[in-house]
Amino acid sequence: MDYKKLKGESVFVGAGAFENYGGWVLDTQFVLNMGSEYLLAHGLGVPVADAVTTVNFSESGKYRLWVFTKDWNARWKQNMSPGIFKVSVGEIESGATFGTHSAEWNWQDGGIIEIEPGEVKIALRDLTGFEGRCAGILLTKNIDFIPPDNIKETLEMRRALTGTEAAVNLGRYDFVVAGGGISGMSAAVAAARNGLKTALVHDRFIFAGNNSSEVRVWLAGETNFEPFPKLGNITREFEQEKKAHYGPSNIAELYEDEKKAAILENEPNLDLFTGYFLTGAVTETKTEQNGVGIKSALVYNVKTGEYGEIYADMFADCTGDGTLGYFAGAHYEVTTNGHMGMTNVWHIEETDGEQKFPECPWAIDLSGVDFPGRNKVKNVYGRQGADALGGWYWESGMEHPPIETAEYARDTNFRAMYGAVDCIKNHDGDYKNYYLKFAAYIGGKRESRRLLGDIVLSKSDVFAETKFTDGIVPTTWNFDVHYPDRKFYAAFHEGDAFLTKDYHEQFPKPFFVPYRCLYSRNISNLFMAGRDVSVTHDALGSVRVMRTGGMMGEVVGTAAALCVRNGVKSRDIYEKRLGELLDRFR
Repeated sequence: MDYKKLKGESVFVGAGAFENYGGWVLDTQFVLNMGSEYLLAHGLGVPVADAVTTVNFSESGKYRLWVFTKDWNARWKQNMSPGIFKVSVGEIESGATFGTHSAEWNWQDGGIIEIEPGEVKIALRDLTGFEGRCAGILLTKNIDFIPPDNIKETLEMRRALTGTEAAVNLGRYDFVVAGGGISGMSAAVAAARNGLKTALVHDRFIFAGNNSSEVRVWLAGETNFEPFPKLGNITREFEQEKKAHYGPSNIAELYEDEKKAAILENEPNLDLFTGYFLTGAVTETKTEQNGVGIKSALVYNVKTGEYGEIYADMFADCTGDGTLGYFAGAHYEVTTNGHMGMTNVWHIEETDGEQKFPECPWAIDLSGVDFPGRNKVKNVYGRQGADALGGWYWESGMEHPPIETAEYARDTNFRAMYGAVDCIKNHDGDYKNYYLKFAAYIGGKRESRRLLGDIVLSKSDVFAETKFTDGIVPTTWNFDVHYPDRKFYAAFHEGDAFLTKDYHEQFPKPFFVPYRCLYSRNISNLFMAGRDVSVTHDALGSVRVMRTGGMMGEVVGTAAALCVRNGVKSRDIYEKRLGELLDRFR
């Protein structure tokens, strides 16, 4: 369909474009699954304040309201719909209750609304605080029009209605880094300090990924080892002064988001593209020798709705999910069943008086089983009580493809959390003075795509203490992989595991990961750093931690500078200039 025909008679409002999110939060982590950012009513059982925006209507008349939403819990328990909300347009509240229509993302009909011309306020009113979600609102005078029910056509309609069909040229850079976690931050700073005009593209507005206040995972791994004592200096700049692992002590302030952002903002050669997510990559075959290279990264601004294109000579995929590499056609592997999962840490906090919590019959029923934190049940390290609730081992998604079902895994974590709090407070009558203080809605991922380089590092390489000539990044975290904890199998009676145990194997430390794991074997100008580097599933158990990823970033940012300065590609550094790269860190 030619959606341009709708433009004169329709208004589309994307979730990110709301002027005031109120108590709703902007979720950008599942764009590859459902095609959009969305607003999430993450109230932990308390209805959140309205999200509000204003829209200018040039014509009066009757408009049909459509809302892009889902009944997020319906795939498990139908007809309960915990995440529901209303929509008001001007002074009129739609009669429909949204979040009840479909277990999949879809357009829910809100009926006909009479609208006068001029500025009109649109508001989302949460009814429960239990994770209602809205990805967009469409108001159209074409009363008989039914919006498309697939991602591709929905995106086409969105671009046609918002006037952003043509990608805007956002500039040309020497080096573009995709992903603003510790590895991407370190790569961007290393490149900028080596004189490259650098862009850092990040789909959130807070940097550091898993080590941010949004996710709250502490840094692991060690830095600055001989014979490369300088490797780790940039990563250490992002270190937080204090850390806490479990329970109420794991507070937002520990993660020093502002300090990390200031380091990036103060780099004169570094431009920050915050709130931009990747939508594609443009590639070209440059020469027979160099093969396919990335020409530009395609991005979307979640607030303005602007589509853009960023050009560069060299690129780095530090997304964790290998997103840029995937779009560019890079070779990759993914473990679809038996991989490490996603954690959404959470905790309860004690107050001076009794705290009520709504019953959650739609959540996982844990009333008949043990779980860490209930009664005197201990976690894997012997902790019990409030500190045993919501730690890293509340982890799900191991049995399903990690990219395609990421939202499913996050929502499983929600159902387990709400089921646990409902159980301890309403069934057991325990923790009477506690309330659910925090839960991360951004998932802390451990494993998804791994982009393939000229070497795919294995666990056997490490145990054999293989001395690679290009060994450079020290890895010191033991082989630490997670699997469902057999002790709590009874808790998984509704289908999916959500409590894990870590299995460790030690090796002589440090082991130096080769440079050839840090660039794509078939995309000539693509580096990678972080958990999407070229290793096997088992080897990832060691190299996935963030200080190690940060050092990878330092290496690829420095290597990118050598590539640009000498007019060569990533593989050429190994073949012709390896000594020069290694010397930078001695």
